[in-house]
Amino acid sequence: MTSSENLFIGIMSGTSADGVDCCLADFHHDHPRKLTECYVPYNPKVKSKILSIKQDSKLSVDEFSKLELEITRAYAVSVQTLLEKIDVSSKNIKAIGCHGQTIAHNPEQKYTRQLVNGSLLAELTNITTVVDFRGRDIAAGGQGAPLAPVFHNAFFRSEDKHRVILNIGGIANITNLAPGDPVSGFDTGPGNCLLDRWIKTCKGDGFDKNGDWAKSGQVISSLLKKLKEHYFFNLPPPKSCSSEQFNLDWINQLKPVNTQSQDLQATLLQLTVDSIVDAQRKHCGGAKEMYVCGGGARNKHLVDKISSSARTLSVKLTDSLGIEAEWVEAFGFAWLAKKTISNEPIDATSVTGSKGRRIAGAIYPR
Repeated sequence: MTSSENLFIGIMSGTSADGVDCCLADFHHDHPRKLTECYVPYNPKVKSKILSIKQDSKLSVDEFSKLELEITRAYAVSVQTLLEKIDVSSKNIKAIGCHGQTIAHNPEQKYTRQLVNGSLLAELTNITTVVDFRGRDIAAGGQGAPLAPVFHNAFFRSEDKHRVILNIGGIANITNLAPGDPVSGFDTGPGNCLLDRWIKTCKGDGFDKNGDWAKSGQVISSLLKKLKEHYFFNLPPPKSCSSEQFNLDWINQLKPVNTQSQDLQATLLQLTVDSIVDAQRKHCGGAKEMYVCGGGARNKHLVDKISSSARTLSVKLTDSLGIEAEWVEAFGFAWLAKKTISNEPIDATSVTGSKGRRIAGAIYPR
């Protein structure tokens, strides 16, 4: 087994609030590798509470605190599941990097909130834990997100090929890796968040598998035009957003009466496609390759539509670069934890607009 100095765990739970992605990364080699991974779904009651907060439900301080503990225990279960899968002791793990469950993100008002109790996670796992990566960036004058481009720059940059890395989670973001230029990146708008919530509302499904339901509908051009007038799409980078800005209340205010549910799903998917491709053309001109990661990478219809719209780009998944698409973010937080534990600052200046290099995250020793 690799030295414990080189083994880190990354934990990511996104805006879909379905569950926890957890991966074990080995940084011993020149080319770090993922040793194993696991996905642990949230208890349905926990998911419901998370989504209710995002939909402006009023939780008491007591309920809010209990929810954070429930989420943290789910993270601990994911770590235990991961270590049992590969038969590794917690003593062999240097640290955990945990993003936490975002419930609010408003960089304009200088705050962001991810639910995770770092003390409890360190106690339950007996592993040093690093959390609150976004908070330090906002304190340093940045947007707090996305932080993934810093990781993409370290792992996916080519010396001679202009690449764009597209991460499609609940919110989508792109990373611009132009040879000779600093990394840049920003949120483009909704990724899966509206698609997931609409199909959940209409059919009870957690997501639109392969985009089949969206594919069965017709895009409502008049509605799509209204949706694309959202102020966020015209903001210059650096910029970040949250699913609170793109919610079903907003959709319901704009959609025509008697809209067919599958047509609305098709329109929401086209909004994701257009906002991504428009941002790429405006800010990543000259790129030849796009690599897609995140849960949305497995939505075949979505990726096909992006590929057909971004005609000058070769569109592939990050699998071809060595990290499976759905595990890039978790791997990234393992890497961020390594940087923090090693007292190495990250430079997100050209991504988030922060004032300079900073050591990200807060450390809770085992």
